[in-house]
Amino acid sequence: MKFGFITTEGGTYFKEALEEAVYGEELGFDSVWLEEHHSIRNHYWPSPLMALAGIATRTQRVLLGTDIVVLPFYHPVRAAEDMAMLDVISSGRAIFGAAIGYRPPEFELYDVRLEDRGARYVEMLKIIRLLWTQDHVEYNGRFFKIKGCIGPRPAKPIPVWLGGWGELSLKRAAQLGDAWVPGPTANLDKLLNAQKQYHAFLLAAGKDPASVPAPLTREVVIAETREKAWELAEKYVMVNYRDEYGGGWKHPLIGSQDQTAIALESLSNDRFIVGNPEDCISQIRRFVDTFGVDHLICRLYFAGMPHDHIMKELKLLAEEVFPAFR
Repeated sequence: MKFGFITTEGGTYFKEALEEAVYGEELGFDSVWLEEHHSIRNHYWPSPLMALAGIATRTQRVLLGTDIVVLPFYHPVRAAEDMAMLDVISSGRAIFGAAIGYRPPEFELYDVRLEDRGARYVEMLKIIRLLWTQDHVEYNGRFFKIKGCIGPRPAKPIPVWLGGWGELSLKRAAQLGDAWVPGPTANLDKLLNAQKQYHAFLLAAGKDPASVPAPLTREVVIAETREKAWELAEKYVMVNYRDEYGGGWKHPLIGSQDQTAIALESLSNDRFIVGNPEDCISQIRRFVDTFGVDHLICRLYFAGMPHDHIMKELKLLAEEVFPAFR
């Protein structure tokens, strides 16, 4: 069982994120992950690959991944080159997590058609794989015409973990990715139904589901006492769900039906990991037993969550939770 985490986020908080990443590695975490969104104050990264490159220079062992980049906002050659450079800087520790995106204002910002994002995404993934593995690439597609090569190339192919919840996204993850990386928003029923579809697509693509990694991202708030953890979750996690996902983002799972006040207790059931260490062990074990997660990515930061508390969470997870799964 591997454990990773999402650091404090936002371009102004790189110092805090770096401190968390270095401390997490010291404590025995396996991976550090950064997310991408745009035009969000004090939340998310506009350039996660740049921030990961900075973290790579101060760490030696942890895997460094994107969970996720919004791929349609990139040019495929630039994405391939930047990921290859991250892999070089980190000595082969990069994981490329990507998805198609969904927020209309972000597509307007980048002048990319929301309607074409799926087809663009497929072309980009194919081109990136070719650029990483071939001496010369000629690709003539609907969106991109590519001729040439990149350098340096990764010493070995960078793992590609693809997100998304729709049937097409799951099919693309099976056909074009090395793993499906579910986000933190789905409850267990939705998660298991999507996994069943994904496994069917893997089999159709000639892949054995048992041989494919099973990562999972979850919202995690841990504290020494159950009461403190729930107090923090109510104060900070619900900002994501009431004000962001439920506040006009057009999120595929948390949308307009949730714009009214949401009760944390009902929303968190079989979705969040919240509580003292014993509570968290029990909740994680449920995802292990049902979903088969082998790499849990703990999203610890929510807008306003204090850096000092995240440092405490890292220590609690490493010292009190990890031993139950290792």
